[in-house]
Amino acid sequence: MKRTSLLLLAALLVSASLVIAKDAPDSPASIPVLLGLEPVRQDLKLSSLQCALLDSLRAEYKAKVGVVATVGLLDSKVAPKASADLDSFRATYNRRALDVLNTAQRQRLRQIERQMLGASLLTSPSEQKLLGLDARQLRKISEIHAVEQAKASSVMKRFHEGKITSFRKDLDLRRLQKTTGRSIYAQLNAEQKKRWLGLTGPKMARPKAS
Repeated sequence: MKRTSLLLLAALLVSASLVIAKDAPDSPASIPVLLGLEPVRQDLKLSSLQCALLDSLRAEYKAKVGVVATVGLLDSKVAPKASADLDSFRATYNRRALDVLNTAQRQRLRQIERQMLGASLLTSPSEQKLLGLDARQLRKISEIHAVEQAKASSVMKRFHEGKITSFRKDLDLRRLQKTTGRSIYAQLNAEQKKRWLGLTGPKMARPKAS
């Protein structure tokens, strides 16, 4: 995969994962983005029927999320309800989308998430359980995540107000995600770090030429 494609993919994932998921539910916002990307679909070896089903689900999801996400970012009074609605939309989409995949494809998708999002994915309860994080580690990660979300919301608010460009928004969010990932990774002990690296699986396959 070309470097530009990797950067674009990373920017899309970061924008989704940072500005939507506020309470770290185990329904990552990266799934709708990943399953719409051709390199990911090729890596997962999705059939034409699976792609058609996922396209239909994504269209429905995007239609619901777009307006609600923007309103929630611009109006603090409706932000709590918007956040709850987004959580519900995302959980429903993820459940239906993952049902389209077989077991091996679901496992591989999780590996790709780990590769693209890095240790910031450790806000996921299932990932935390997998590594056996203790109470102190969970508390520190929660604190780091809260700071990340506040900064991400500020970036998105400035973008929607026209104060920064789309490029600057993506750059700021990418930097924030990398900083957050490093902070979270630093909370792991040596054995957990070794296990985490082993869970990322083989690097995502290069996309085939069309």
